[in-house]
Amino acid sequence: MQAEGKRKKGDLLIILVVLIIGVGAAVPWLWNQLNPGGGNGEHERIAVITRDGKEVARINLDKVTEPQHFHYEGGIALTIVAENGKIRFLESQCPDQICVKTGSLSKPGDFAACLPAGTIVTIEGDEYE
Repeated sequence: MQAEGKRKKGDLLIILVVLIIGVGAAVPWLWNQLNPGGGNGEHERIAVITRDGKEVARINLDKVTEPQHFHYEGGIALTIVAENGKIRFLESQCPDQICVKTGSLSKPGDFAACLPAGTIVTIEGDEYE
């Protein structure tokens, strides 16, 4: 029997293989963290506004330098504002104001909706911090 504390060559080989696999798996993740947007130095978060099922605006939140207001009339009127890399419902004539209370959206996958007005705002893009 082998004394405790001694390792065989096979044990060291297994440890080495596991370390190589671990480092190999970490490299792509680390690359994506350091180079969002596929390594070209660009990443985009696009806010998409749809009203009654139709896309009415696409806003690149990473390129918004001054506040942009979007006013929609007809049915339930509302205003959406994009500023400082975020977008939100500023005001709405809907009864519950859930869309306004949702607050600012900034990350891919975020969304807010004003169902009475038939308006949805979603953020598209690569996830990054």
